[in-house]
Amino acid sequence: MKLSFDFLVIFLCAILLAPRKVNSLFEDQVGKFDWQRQHVGFIDDSHQPSGSTNRIIVASRDNVIASLDLSSRKIGWRKVFEANEYGTIDRIIWYDQEGVIVTGHGRRVRALRYADGLEVWQLAAASSTNLNEEIISKNCQVIKNRFDPGTIHILNDALLWSVSSYGEMLWSTDLSTKSTLKNLFLLATSQYVIVASLDSNSNQLHVTYYSKQNGAHAYSSSIPWSLNSKDSQNQCSTMNNHILCSNNDELSIITIPTTTGDKNIINRSIKFSNKIEQIRVLYESNTRSVVSIKTDNDETKVYQFDKKESSIEWNFNELNLQIKSNAFYSITSDKNSAGQQILEASTTEQKLNFYLSNLSDQTLTNTRSYSLELPENMGEIEYLSYSSVKHTQFVTLRMQDASLLVIKLADNGAELILHRDEALSSIISVETFDLSLSSGQMRIEEEFGGTGMFSMFVRRISSQISQLISFFVRLMEMFTNGNRNRDYMDKQAALVRDEFNLNKILIVVTSVGKVFGILTQSGGILWKHYFSNFAPFEHFNTIQVPLFHIRSAAHYTHPPLASIVYRDRKSSYETHVRTFNPYTGDLEDNLSTSSLPHRIKRVFLSTQTVNDFCRVLLFVDTNNKIHTYPTVPLSRALSTTFPTYIYLFDKSEQAFIGYYLTINEKDQETSSNLKEVWRVAFQNEQVINIHTRLSSDRVHSAGIVLGDRSVLYKYTNPNLIAIVTEGIDYQKVPFVNIYLLDTVTGSLKLSHTHKRVKSPVHVVLAENWIVYTYYNQRYRRYEAVSSSLFEGEAQYNYSTFSSFDPIEPVIQSKAYILPYGVNAIQVTTTEKGITSRDIIMATPNGMLIEIPWMLFDPRRPLDPTPTDREEGLIMYTPEIMVNFESVINYYKQVYNIRGIHTVSTGLESTSVVFAYGLDLFFTRVFPSRIFDQLKDDFDFMVIGWATVAFVVGSFVAKRYAAIHQTKKAWK
Repeated sequence: MKLSFDFLVIFLCAILLAPRKVNSLFEDQVGKFDWQRQHVGFIDDSHQPSGSTNRIIVASRDNVIASLDLSSRKIGWRKVFEANEYGTIDRIIWYDQEGVIVTGHGRRVRALRYADGLEVWQLAAASSTNLNEEIISKNCQVIKNRFDPGTIHILNDALLWSVSSYGEMLWSTDLSTKSTLKNLFLLATSQYVIVASLDSNSNQLHVTYYSKQNGAHAYSSSIPWSLNSKDSQNQCSTMNNHILCSNNDELSIITIPTTTGDKNIINRSIKFSNKIEQIRVLYESNTRSVVSIKTDNDETKVYQFDKKESSIEWNFNELNLQIKSNAFYSITSDKNSAGQQILEASTTEQKLNFYLSNLSDQTLTNTRSYSLELPENMGEIEYLSYSSVKHTQFVTLRMQDASLLVIKLADNGAELILHRDEALSSIISVETFDLSLSSGQMRIEEEFGGTGMFSMFVRRISSQISQLISFFVRLMEMFTNGNRNRDYMDKQAALVRDEFNLNKILIVVTSVGKVFGILTQSGGILWKHYFSNFAPFEHFNTIQVPLFHIRSAAHYTHPPLASIVYRDRKSSYETHVRTFNPYTGDLEDNLSTSSLPHRIKRVFLSTQTVNDFCRVLLFVDTNNKIHTYPTVPLSRALSTTFPTYIYLFDKSEQAFIGYYLTINEKDQETSSNLKEVWRVAFQNEQVINIHTRLSSDRVHSAGIVLGDRSVLYKYTNPNLIAIVTEGIDYQKVPFVNIYLLDTVTGSLKLSHTHKRVKSPVHVVLAENWIVYTYYNQRYRRYEAVSSSLFEGEAQYNYSTFSSFDPIEPVIQSKAYILPYGVNAIQVTTTEKGITSRDIIMATPNGMLIEIPWMLFDPRRPLDPTPTDREEGLIMYTPEIMVNFESVINYYKQVYNIRGIHTVSTGLESTSVVFAYGLDLFFTRVFPSRIFDQLKDDFDFMVIGWATVAFVVGSFVAKRYAAIHQTKKAWK
């Protein structure tokens, strides 16, 4: 008996002391209401590791290097470097097991292992010159010494240094930092490292020899040079001991001596019939090199260079290719034979054509052809790499629409084994559309279309009968077809609006002209369309494409429509309009145009609907004349009751100009001249950005109830825009100014100046407040400033707002210190604006942080009084403390975020957030917690059984009570 008792005690202690699983924040909701898409960006280099046919290493212009699994078609590992110039990938030297990466314009070198992406070693440039100064240009030359493959030479404008492939700094030499001297070319021989520098004063190219062993200066010479430094970087390339430069229709081949004893620099040339556009070195070895020359008529010639024995001179001959127009070429060494293999590739419509040949003795032999049908239009080829591993041949391509393709060439033809839409890493415009109503929901809407009681009764009965018939038909399909139509039914169900309008369609436009329709429920791509003649508009320091709601989903009898406006790729004066259905991506030809007849300065949407509930686009041309598209009278597109006010920005004068337009109701003109009413110019400062409030911004309350029960009324001016300027004052101190400008009257409502700060400045403008962030150079930290505008304790006009009212807003401001840097910032929005606001911030380390607006409230007091506590104000502290529970993407890092898009839903408590950049992330947030729906972990089983128990208990109690009353009556 005692043994049993001891065993019971030990068992209970083991249960109590056993380690339990601890669920982290939102562990039960990971991936339930959010999704993430990771990208590698626009690739410009790739490598197939030797001995591996299941993995490919790619590097992109977005400072990313990654390993792609060709079996699962997923990212194996990924390394994202800094988004600024320090993370710029200058070049990658590929070795057997690892790649040596030079970044930051020659500042840093590191080695990554192909198998797992781990960093093997890292070196930083050591120089007596400060490499962070502006004297370091973006020109960086990196070469691998072909006579000593384990040695890498790196050149920038301040330093020449050499490292080994196993992570040893061999030597470094400081170079002259004269402003007139630019280091352009880097060559290497078995004994010397040769640097060619251009002196802009004397127009001489100085050729300097440094010892390969220790970097000591050995010899210098110079030759006349006709090109400037910029043209030399764009029009010249190096190959072996040659410098190849294009000058209109002539190719100059400058041969540099490989020893100091030979001082004869040889200059030869090749004449072409057209202007040379591009020089690419396809293959380079000690005895043979291959170069492709592309001319402006899209023709390409490929030359093979062979070195003469016992001489520095090289012979060159043109190769006879299969494809000579609109083609790309790649060469790889064939380890199974003595020569090399050359791959020619071109596109015709949606088809890829390949020609693979053996290259030996200046001839092409054993030519094999392949062709592959592409699943969609992807444009022309922009990058091509060919590799052969274990008798398996792979082709890696980047198409004009930024698609990443990996194609396997086999005896039975070409096979597409990997396709990634990397255009999604360059989103520049986002809009959201509600999903369509289901057939049942449409019938419910039709129930209220009757004019009389009998008509509405008939509609109600017919609607109920049709819903009942649809239910039985769907039930029969499920029983008869089983799972055969399950995928189709699931896809159709995903396109139907849910009860609370939480799921939507994201329409995104990328910088390459590819438009996607994305379902927010799963992140799946619904459709995509590529516009080959696409070019975005320039918007200060960024690019953008106007994307508009032409017809919303509210008119269920008509499909919604969206329009994009973009420039022509070849002619910046031509503007195109494309209108499409956001559900299917089908183009609406009646509302699209090949080219507008006028040059465009600004485009916006009409305030009134015209035919079939559609809005029209309004264009302002360079003559300050407004036009409509499609062509309709202005009296139908704009309000005739009140004048329309428009503002434009003149970049040459750094001035904002306000115009107004009055329209007569009987006027049938489709265009009209604008009249200038105000002008605001900025002197000694440059406008770097403009920010407006969200179109979905809602103001629920006109004021704030204070602790003493009085009301402080908000200054909610819908015509305000935020202007960010920067400049340098007379003391050479940089500054940033923030203005709030009324676009109707041209009056400035707020002006802030911050010295010793630098852009980018991220701004959020909503309701009656503004929040913006910047980097403080003096204290080396990120800061945020919030300002609120109030009318005071008396409201001037409680019914309507007018910019002409003589209101001088009262401004309250506070500054705060942020714990992280900021890449993007946005505010949450809800349907009615009742829910409190949260600020969503994207940080450089991949976090999306949700910070309550109350922490940025400029009315936070230093010493709270009882009245302040009654109102709910918290004490002011300069630091914004961030709880890690506020990271809405938990452990899913999203890098290089450029923008955040927030949308309201049918639930007032819920707002959806879409962050886009290199990665994409979508989720739901609840700024004021969930107050209008049950939680996801609500135990329906318990409440159900409890209800059943109460019902059963009530009947039992009733029975026993009756029996008790009967017995009591008999007593």
